[in-house]
Amino acid sequence: MFKWINSLLGVIMLVSCTAQTADSFVGKEYKLQNAPDNAEITIGFDAKENRFFGVAAINNYFGSYMLNADKLTLEPAGSTMMAGPEELMKAEQDYLQFLPTVTTYKLDGKKLTIIGSAGKELVFEETGTVSEK
Repeated sequence: MFKWINSLLGVIMLVSCTAQTADSFVGKEYKLQNAPDNAEITIGFDAKENRFFGVAAINNYFGSYMLNADKLTLEPAGSTMMAGPEELMKAEQDYLQFLPTVTTYKLDGKKLTIIGSAGKELVFEETGTVSEK
């Protein structure tokens, strides 16, 4: 009887230690893979507050997010207002307009995919943890 209980507890502990939690991307930063025109686009999720931030090709951006199980909502982002090359400005504008359409996400190891309401997906690769300021 005790062997069976110990085995069951061992399996439960193993599963709970390896399962991804709904907020496991929180406190981490990511870089967009295959960004247009080699734009530098990043996103990070603050672990203390429900806010996101990053670099959108030229400007820094920031906003609030809501997380409910696999549902992710990103509020429209504010940003700095610097100008740059036309192709990077277009990549930035397209990215910032996509963020409020996000409805869900998938997390696969170090890859975070955010998915918009029209089915568009952006795939990010983890670059590290959010640095405390």
